[in-house]
Order: sequence, then structure tokens, then C-alpha cells
Amino acid sequence: MRVGIFGGTFNPIHRGHLAIAEEVRKAVGLDRILLIPAGRPPHKTGQMIPSAKHRLEMVRLAVRGHPDLGVSDLEVRRRGKSYTIDTVKTLERNYPQGTEFFLILGLDAFLDFSTWRSPDELKARCHLVVVSRPGFLFADLIRSNDLRRPDQKPLRALDRGRRDRYDLPLTPATRLILIRVKAHDVSATQIRDHLSGGKRLKNLLPPLVESYIIKNHLYGGAIHSS
Repeated sequence: MRVGIFGGTFNPIHRGHLAIAEEVRKAVGLDRILLIPAGRPPHKTGQMIPSAKHRLEMVRLAVRGHPDLGVSDLEVRRRGKSYTIDTVKTLERNYPQGTEFFLILGLDAFLDFSTWRSPDELKARCHLVVVSRPGFLFADLIRSNDLRRPDQKPLRALDRGRRDRYDLPLTPATRLILIRVKAHDVSATQIRDHLSGGKRLKNLLPPLVESYIIKNHLYGGAIHSS
């Protein structure tokens, strides 16, 4: 079984998250992708974030109608800060032996991967799927301490849209899969700004998530949905 791990704050989850998950699932041939909201994300200190309970419920509502996407409350239930290495170890115990795990993260996050807890152990335990992010270049991986002299040509081809995927070995058992995903003109920051300013959302959120935000008075401001 091939399982994708798609963690994040999901503050809030939006249509772009779902589109990326579906695109990666098809490109990599995954059986299922688990969306895992962070309980206390260690890289988001100082930010105003709705409770983990609200963010988890929004993710549950968002994946309705997406049978190949699932939700895990693993990190929400964990006390203290959420570290990905702990999540991967727990999933390994919960899934049958032989299950392959694919950790999905944005290029911006991967450029800081060396600051994560136990990065070398993560690379050994799961494949990494790194997706393009606006404003970041795959060519910058040339200077990454996490890779051994990657070939510049395919990295630049990804940035220029001349190829959609490039695979590199991470360890003898795992791979780094770089994927150029379609640009999705939506971000959680943009949505929060719209919500707090009472601006129109223009279908940026799944309808059930939008209704949940309105019902629970999250993010402030009056919402205009069209």
C-alpha cells in the first residue's frame, strides 16, 4: 500500500490544498492520502490560529466527496508540539508491514528541511514528495545540504515548465520526488485576509468549510461568498 502524508496547519483548508492532494495522488500513484492537521505546529509560534478542534473539523468537511483522501487526528490528539517524525513512527505501527509512506511538502518547507526534528531519520523512513510553490525555485536545491550535488538541468526544466517531475535517490530505500503542480491562485493567508476584511471569497473554500466558518464565527468579519 502506498500512503501519502499531507500535514499542515490548514488554517483554513481550501480548494488549493485539495487540488494539490489529488494531483500528487495521481502523479505518484498513491492509494490514499492522509491529511493531518497539526495540533501545535512548532514552526507557527506567535500566530493566531483557530483551535485544533476547529481546524480538524474543517478538514473532515473538506474531504467529503474525495474517497481517496482521509483525515487523521493523530497530531491533534498529541499533547505538546507536533513533530512529523513522531507521526511517521505512529503510522508505521498502525499500518501493515510493507506499507510505503510518502511525505508531501511544499518546496518552501523542504528548503528548511534541515531544521526539522530528525530530518535524516525522516528521509530514511519515507519518500519525500516536494511540490512547487509560488516564489520558490527548484534550482535553489543545488545549494541544499539535504541533497548530494543534484543535476541542475532537470531542476531548471521544472522551474521553466519543461518537465513536470524529477526523481532523485534520498537513501538506498527512499526517493525524493519533485513535482511541478498546477498553479492554484489561492492561499490560506489570502483567505484569512478576505475573511477578516469581510471581502468576497469567490469560491476559494469548499462550501461546507465556508458554512462551518460562518457558523462558528472564525476569523472575524462578515463573509461574502460570491
